[in-house]
Amino acid sequence: MPKAQGKKEIYLGMALIGSTGLLIGLVMASPLLMIIAGFLGIVVGGFVGWLGGRRYMLIICLGVFIGGYLGYRTGDRDILIIASGTGGAIAGFLGAQIELFFNRQH
Repeated sequence: MPKAQGKKEIYLGMALIGSTGLLIGLVMASPLLMIIAGFLGIVVGGFVGWLGGRRYMLIICLGVFIGGYLGYRTGDRDILIIASGTGGAIAGFLGAQIELFFNRQH
């Protein structure tokens, strides 16, 4: 199991993933979904931050922003949602490979 990180890592994870949850609710135009997704994002982000996944979270957020930008350019809300999720998923796969590369022991 990875070494637990400090409070700074946990708070960063909560902020990143929690804000992503809030933005999901905003795009869906649902205040209830904003609250639920934001809360779940805070919980998951705190756990990922506790495990020390700062670089991984930043890579995923970058993928979501790139996918969201490309989806926004189409002018269709449904494509925006799909493109953001796809960008985050692809970035997650790349982030996992990057983490393996940086954590490689010789």
